Parts: sequence; structure tokens; C-alpha cells
Amino acid sequence: MITISYINFWTDPYNDKYLSEFIKNNIDKEIEHINYNNSPDILIASVCGNINIISKIKAKCKIFYYGENLNRYPPYNNIKLLQNNFDIILGFKYTNKEEKILRFPLWLLYYKFYNFDSINNIVDYIENEYKKNIVKEKKYFASLISRHDRGGQRIKIFNELKKYGKIMCPGDFMNNTTKIGKTQKDKINYISNGLYNICSENSIYEGYTTEKIFQAFQAGTIPLYWGHDLPEKDIININKYCFCEINNNLEHQIKDVILNKNKYIEGNIFNDNAKNIIEIYYNDLIDSIKKYLMSSNKEESFHG
Repeated sequence: MITISYINFWTDPYNDKYLSEFIKNNIDKEIEHINYNNSPDILIASVCGNINIISKIKAKCKIFYYGENLNRYPPYNNIKLLQNNFDIILGFKYTNKEEKILRFPLWLLYYKFYNFDSINNIVDYIENEYKKNIVKEKKYFASLISRHDRGGQRIKIFNELKKYGKIMCPGDFMNNTTKIGKTQKDKINYISNGLYNICSENSIYEGYTTEKIFQAFQAGTIPLYWGHDLPEKDIININKYCFCEINNNLEHQIKDVILNKNKYIEGNIFNDNAKNIIEIYYNDLIDSIKKYLMSSNKEESFHG
């Protein structure tokens, strides 16, 4: 039995307790959720609270998981402070084991594949959903679903794209139609009815790629994306989406994706090495958790 506690974590129907199921499936033990004051085997924390409480909690393995841009959550954007409080720092930054950093981006948590199975996995699932939805009858031109546009990047893409057709906006931002439900299924079903989807990130941060572009693919659309860099460039085929340089050449980029849509539709979403890279993300996390649990068990046995 492995005991797990959460603290300073967010409540989200897509990823709340994902890590518990991941641990259960990959370490092959039953799990129990307990209060963090009861010395859990694993403590999982995020940015929704005071970091100073972490040092007072006893746990064999302390994991910090962030699903958002840390620049928006001081003091959690202090790597030294994170290293002093946690055994594993899990999120968007690229893996650096010497600094306790493992890459495990947020979009993985939106797909409930807790094991990496060669037959049943994220890559094949999204690829198959894309193939099914890209040939679906498209009822409208494009879509944009968002709550806000804090950085102003979405409106720039919107204004350029609307020159070619109507963009349906069922979210809070630029709302021009009936709002949809809040689930991932609601979103996928809605945007699958259009050919283009504006799926810009809300901000930029090292390695920051969320679920947005993957949902656009799953729905069978051509994504119009903006972010820190090319999204998951080792995983995603760069010919399958339009990376919008909002301050440079945007007009020509949008024109190309409209006039040459077939070149964005052809080919696979994922690169040949995608499965191997994602499997490494999984294995690095599994191995690190096991290391801390085994190390603590040996210490207990020795002192006992």
C-alpha cells in the first residue's frame, strides 16, 4: 500500500488525482489517500497555497507538479526554493535530473493513459481521433474557445482569420453564440464541426505546451497556434499546424493556411519518435518515485 496526500493542489476534473492513478498503475500497488499531517509515502503539491508548509510535512517523496506558467505564481518561480522543498519537480521544464527536474507536460494529464502501452496509447488515440474527425462534415469555418486574452495574442489571430470566414466563439472571450458545456468532450465535439481552430497558449514559459493544440488535433482541425516555441517539436509534425508569429508575417501565414489547407491535412500528427519520447517521460517519473520510496524503506529498515 502506498499512501498519498495532496496539498496546494488545484481541483480540475481532467487532472485532479491523475498522478495517483499513474502511481497505482505503474508501481503496481494499491494506494490510499490520507491527510498530509499523517506522514504520507508521497506528498503531491502545486501552486495553490503557501510553499512554507511543505518543509514541515514528513513524506518519503515530495513531488511538486505545476500545470501553469510559474512566472504567474511567485514564489514558485524560484527553482532553488523548489529544490529545497521537493524531491521531484515535475512540469514543463526540460528534464535535468541533477536539478531534480523532470518533464511531464500538462497535456499528458488530459488523456487517461496511465501506462504507456504499445497498443493502447496517447499517440495512437489522438491520431485515430484526428482521422475520424478531419473527414467529418464541417458546419462552420473556424472556432475559438477561451475565457480570456490576457496577452492579446488571440485577438490578433482572430482578426486576421476572420477575413476569410466566421469564427464561432462559444466561450467567454469574443462570445458570439450559445455557450457550451465545460467538459473536454463538449469542447472536442464543438470544435470538430469547424476546419480551423485558434488554440493559442495564454502566456509563454520554457517548454510550456498545454492541452490546447492536442485537443485541436483530436477534433480533426487545422490548429492555429501561438506559444513560447514550436509546440513539442520533437513529438509533433511541424507541417500539421500554423505557428502564428503574431508580430511578424501573420497576414501571410494565415493566407497560406487558408489557400493551402490540404498540405496541413496530409500526413501524420506525430513524428516517428513520439512514442519513445513520451515513454521516457513516463519511465523517468516512475523510476524517480521508486528510487525515493526504496531509499526511505531501506533507511527505515536500517534504523529499525
